[in-house]
Amino acid sequence: MAQRAVFLDRDNTIIANDDHLGDPSKVKLLPGAAASIASLRRLGYRIIVVSNQSGVARGLFDEAAVESVNEEMIRQLKEQAGAHIDASYYCPYHPDAVVPEYKLDHEWRKPKPGMLKAACEDFSLDIAQCWMIGDQPRDVAAGAAVGCRTILLSDPEKQMESNENIPAITPNFIVRTLADAARIIVREGNSPNRDPTPIPLAANEVPTPSPDDATKTLSNALADKPLPDVETLAAAVAGKITGPASEPIKPVLEDILQQLRSTHRNNDMAEFSLSLLLATMLQAVVVLALAVGAWDGLSAIHIVATARDPYWWNYRILDQLTALEWLGGGLILQVMVVALLLWHRNKH
Repeated sequence: MAQRAVFLDRDNTIIANDDHLGDPSKVKLLPGAAASIASLRRLGYRIIVVSNQSGVARGLFDEAAVESVNEEMIRQLKEQAGAHIDASYYCPYHPDAVVPEYKLDHEWRKPKPGMLKAACEDFSLDIAQCWMIGDQPRDVAAGAAVGCRTILLSDPEKQMESNENIPAITPNFIVRTLADAARIIVREGNSPNRDPTPIPLAANEVPTPSPDDATKTLSNALADKPLPDVETLAAAVAGKITGPASEPIKPVLEDILQQLRSTHRNNDMAEFSLSLLLATMLQAVVVLALAVGAWDGLSAIHIVATARDPYWWNYRILDQLTALEWLGGGLILQVMVVALLLWHRNKH
């Protein structure tokens, strides 16, 4: 069965890096990256990282360093939001490499689409349902070459690479952050693939929607704002939006509403966990066991020697052993509670 995926560039898309990075201790996730990836994964998208790593070809570090950086990135993503990366592909080759074995204009080096093609074969992807997100034109070119939709992350304060060998392809969307891109994918996920739509790069330049195209108006309005909540959209679909533009808008609203309801439903289900329920019940038993053990321990202390009862010491020892049994059982159950809580945390 064909699957869908979001291809992500690594540097300045997921992690902050304006240079070649081979030191895992310098890995720093961009704000909102982990939550955005987790949200896309919950929507059913495979998350696949595709990055050029010419630092290997330039002799700055080896492939083991690239893998270490990727592993640290994956660890931080999971730690921050439980985000999961399905696969990481990288290209260590460069035509002007100083390391001879990496001196090659390889098919995996973006803007060539080799990494994306390999991922499509490995995961049986339906490329028409896939997205490519990156901060450079080469990312857009690689995505467009295989036929998936593309999103360019553009920060007006940073200089974008200029290379005459990279095809001048307009992305489908241009936004500032990965969180904005995730909102685009939520909104457009079930829509058919369309030709790229030109959007200005200037920070203060906002596209002006056509007054005759109500659907485009809604899309542009949502592009830079948080998605409305379910109740607002439900009211809109129910007919509270009036006027000549209401009919073209409703199909788009219905699509967004359906995806938001699905996401909210998944979040609500995630809040209930059998492991948490068992942990709560066991914790109550732990408290009871510790209380009984403490009671038996105190009872043993109060047993003293009497002339009429020569076996008083036997009763004291029995109460002490009983107290130890209750306390030991309570500690074992407490360890089980901690294990259940850790399992729940790693799962979610």
